[in-house]
Amino acid sequence: MSDKPPRTVQQKIEQKRAELEYLQEIHKITDVLTNQLDDLDSKLEVMSDGAESAALVLSNWQNVVKSVSLASLGLMKYTAKDYETQTPLPECLVRIKLDKDDPIDNENADRSELELEPSEADFTNE
Repeated sequence: MSDKPPRTVQQKIEQKRAELEYLQEIHKITDVLTNQLDDLDSKLEVMSDGAESAALVLSNWQNVVKSVSLASLGLMKYTAKDYETQTPLPECLVRIKLDKDDPIDNENADRSELELEPSEADFTNE
């Protein structure tokens, strides 16, 4: 009878060791999964930034198409005879920034005021 109790204790110790090994393996797998999820999170952030950039570019395409169309309207005034001598080009488009809150534009405006002749500068500051 004295053999049985130590055997059950030994069995319990072996069972607990096996449980500990399983728990350690689960801990390792959990660490790997955590690292993979962190990597996935950073990649998703990059993709999100890229998607926002792509959306911004695509949102501008309508304006680009309108601008090209506007420039091409000038070609309609030419006749076939004009194409024989030289190929007409579309109208030139000029981009003018309208926001005056842009600090770069304000610096450029300050420089342009300095470049004006004294009589013109006095006239514009009134």
